[in-house]
Formats: sequence, C-alpha cells, structure tokens
Amino acid sequence: MQKYLDHSLLVAPPKMFDWRFAKSIIYLWKHDVSGAGGVIVNKKVSAPVFDNICNEGKIKRIDAINPPIYYGGPVMTNLVGCLHSLDYKINTTHVACNNVGFTLDKTIIEDIATAKGPKKYMLTMGISAWHAGQLEAELESLPPRKKSSSWLALPYDDEIVFGPKLDTLWQDCLLQCVNNTTKSFTDKVFKN
Repeated sequence: MQKYLDHSLLVAPPKMFDWRFAKSIIYLWKHDVSGAGGVIVNKKVSAPVFDNICNEGKIKRIDAINPPIYYGGPVMTNLVGCLHSLDYKINTTHVACNNVGFTLDKTIIEDIATAKGPKKYMLTMGISAWHAGQLEAELESLPPRKKSSSWLALPYDDEIVFGPKLDTLWQDCLLQCVNNTTKSFTDKVFKN
C-alpha cells in the first residue's frame, strides 16, 4: 500500500541526483495517485524583488511591503505563487491541510502588497511537480537513482516553512532526518 507524503517536507540528500534540487527542502501540498506538487522553501532568489513583480503586474503596493521571493522549483518559473496560512483563502486556493494553502492567483499578490494578505506567507517563483508515480520512483531509489540520492522525509513543521531561513536550515533538516532514522532503528532493536 502506497504511503503519500502530502503535507510533509522532502529533504534533498547530500548526493541529490537532480542538481535543480540540491540542498532543497520542499513542502508537499499534494501527493496522491495523480502525482505530487510542492514548493522549495529554503532558496531565496536575488531577482526579481517584490517591487519588480508589482511593477510588472501593475499592482499598487505599500512602500514598506517588500517580502522576499523564493525559488519554488523548476516548473512554471515565470509565475509567482504563494504558500500561506489559511486565515486567507480565495476560490483558487488549493487547501493542503487545515492550516496551509497554496494560491496561484494575482489577487493574493495584490492583497499582500496592500497589507490585506495572510498572516504567514511565502512567495515563490515556480513550483516543484512530479507526474503520477515519479516521486514514488525517486523515493524508492529506482534506477538510475541510487539509495544515497533518494529523498528524505520529515513531518510538516511550521517553523521550517514559515520561520526564519537560516543558512543552516538544510543541514539542520538533514540532521533531523538522520536522527529520526536512527531512533526508529534503535527503537526496533531495543524494544522493551
């Protein structure tokens, strides 16, 4: 039986097979029989900045509002999406779980620009997407992938997704994956 990882975090291993995902942490808002979708949450881009996006989209903004933009993934890199808390929701919001959604709609950008958006949010250029069965093959290390280059998984953590983006975030998540695996192994070996 397939275990789906929607509302989880994927952590790239040190020997990631695909250079586009090297040292990435991905929040999966969707993972089911039809495929998977999410955004990279730890790679800030230097350009464009929020002001450029607003100018290009003819969006009025409050000068003090200039949130960072993140590289969400290699698919649809010309579009700006928003991963956000569900205190804000519109018709086009994809609800990932009880407290997180993803919206790919100009309306949310307009609302963020005028301080009417969600309390917690992350703007991304592009998304990460897998067709049916593709992520499962990557997780199972099917050829040409090696076990050492297979994705690692962590439970959702609001602090990782919406917290400060420390320079050590990927390493910290990688260490947490190693600790979880070690604990799981030792719990099985040393049962009471």
